[in-house]
Amino acid sequence: MIVYFMLLGLIVATSLLSDIFLTARNIQNLLRQVVPLGLVSVGQTFAILTAGIDLSIGSVVSMASCLTTGMILGREALILPVVAFVIVLALFIGFCNGFIITRTRVHPLIVTLGMMSIVQGGLLLYTKSPVGSVPAVFDFLAWGKVWFIPFPIFLFAAVAAAGIFILRRTTLGRYVYATGGHEEVARLSGIKTDRVKIITYMICSFTAAVTGIFLASRMGMGDPLVGERYMLDSILPVLIGGTSLSGGKGSVTATIAGVFIFAILSNALNLLDVSAYWQWIIKGLIIIVAVAFYTKKRR
Repeated sequence: MIVYFMLLGLIVATSLLSDIFLTARNIQNLLRQVVPLGLVSVGQTFAILTAGIDLSIGSVVSMASCLTTGMILGREALILPVVAFVIVLALFIGFCNGFIITRTRVHPLIVTLGMMSIVQGGLLLYTKSPVGSVPAVFDFLAWGKVWFIPFPIFLFAAVAAAGIFILRRTTLGRYVYATGGHEEVARLSGIKTDRVKIITYMICSFTAAVTGIFLASRMGMGDPLVGERYMLDSILPVLIGGTSLSGGKGSVTATIAGVFIFAILSNALNLLDVSAYWQWIIKGLIIIVAVAFYTKKRR
């Protein structure tokens, strides 16, 4: 419950410090800013729950963004086949991550760091600058509204709901927690832990691809460096939400709260005209304090 009290306290404090925070325009902007970080963080939650981590997520975001715009090139008829191709390619990258981790027993941090280098290097061979364009109809993904609610919120809600359902209501979800809690015990209990890990990394890459496609719609072109920040940013809300780096403990709902904490904090600091350098310091302190607090509570 701690993360939800943190979120509520941050909302109250920010609304008192800034008259702009609760305006309709600022709330809509805030909700749009939440979407890309929220999408990648949902996938990262699955990887961390199995006591792993996925550092290739940022390069997959960049790849999806560039391939989507670079292959569509403003042609409406190519939207569905290109999006399908990008998602399948991302799933293959996730499969490779999981397969290498389970077969070699090398730590996921090393494997996914290597995959990040491979994907980013290949992407920079494809393009070193923003590339491509998208048709006007594709803009709806990032800028459309359903009534007064930005459409991206429905996209984020759908992915988050799927993540919550998988972890809470399916056999796979129970296996994810069991694998992260104690892999050897889970294996001896008959759980195919290698298969579970491969699936979780595929889920992680899938959410990264969706994020890249969303960013392509928002920017109107693909940027080979757009996903760079998400390599670490996708991990922070998961940790703030209380998911254990040792695996087996955590939830998507707490991660979502962590995403909103970071988004609101950034929004508040911008509204209060706080220097970007001070923002880094404040965020870093919050991360250290929160993770240290959760670690102490578990002892």
